[in-house]
Amino acid sequence: MKNKTYVPPFLYESCEELSQKFKELKSPYDVAQLLRVPYEYLIYYIYRTPHDSRYTKFHVPKKSRGYRTIHSPNGSLGIVQRKLSQVLYAVYRPRPSVHGFATSRSIITNAKAHVGKKFILNLDIKDFFDSINFGRVRGLFMGKPYELDEKVATILAQICCFDNKLPQGAPTSPIVSNLICAKMDSELQRFSRDHGLFHTRYADDITLSSNRNELALSLVSSYEKGSSKVVLGDELRGIIERNGFRINDAKVRLSYNKTQRQEVTGLIVNQTVNVSRKYVRNIDGALHAWKKYGLQAATETYESKYAKKVTLPKKEVAHFLDSLRGKIEFVGSVRGKDDYLYQELLSKFNDLRKKEADNQKITETEEPRIISQIPPND
Repeated sequence: MKNKTYVPPFLYESCEELSQKFKELKSPYDVAQLLRVPYEYLIYYIYRTPHDSRYTKFHVPKKSRGYRTIHSPNGSLGIVQRKLSQVLYAVYRPRPSVHGFATSRSIITNAKAHVGKKFILNLDIKDFFDSINFGRVRGLFMGKPYELDEKVATILAQICCFDNKLPQGAPTSPIVSNLICAKMDSELQRFSRDHGLFHTRYADDITLSSNRNELALSLVSSYEKGSSKVVLGDELRGIIERNGFRINDAKVRLSYNKTQRQEVTGLIVNQTVNVSRKYVRNIDGALHAWKKYGLQAATETYESKYAKKVTLPKKEVAHFLDSLRGKIEFVGSVRGKDDYLYQELLSKFNDLRKKEADNQKITETEEPRIISQIPPND
């Protein structure tokens, strides 16, 4: 479609205004008006744009093995999705147990809810985004509490879905997944209250913990202490499966405070929220490689040896520095900015940066002197 008008990437109404306008949607034209996109352009973006041109596809390594497929929306479709996600965030009211894709919540707040508990049960929803298909998203908007017109629900689902599922990488996918999980979150909250449990969800990670000495059969029907063999109770499994999800049984973990390391969304929670020793060793290893081999060589070393879970372009120094500094700042956000370990890592990083800058200045001042020594042509 030629001569497209510029579409601003954000909406500027208040959350209350956006929420009210969302509830008043009566037709696809209203959707276009709410998102401030000409209706014919909106139809073009979601129906007529060539299928292979809508998203850029790439892969990111998973924590364990294999790859996660990411679909990043191209051009105007991404702008439309960012606007719609802004509207949906204005509509959504996260439950206390939800810590993923929610304002002022994070993996840190998620982990804090389970510090010092006698046991922790970790669950993982299998193929989380892939299991939320077009029909579920469309049904979400048609059902309670939104009860939008069928055509409105259809065009909203078209904006959000690709290849009949929520694409990882789309701005709308995180908030839509939370809206889809709202009923399950409520049921798990009631289940936890009835059995004296603490419960949180961060995206596809569900954690339940307790200080009771005995585990209710509705939670865990059988387990071997000190072993990873855990069979979930029918009531807990039923809540998750009735809501259209499947549990990844290979990732079910039950851990005890006194005898095992307890981990929630990658953080240690036995006594306080902390990063793992391996996480710190990887940072320290990257700093050591930088000091010993130089910045350029450290970039490749970090990528191959210490940052296997991060996709860094080869020899991209800027990515290396951003990633390393980000990891150090994460240690500070978990342990506190006054923590000795954070201060030590940050000091090493800053010292190496200063040394790098000083070396660059020396190189720049030496260059003219070297050139001036070259005799002129006769």
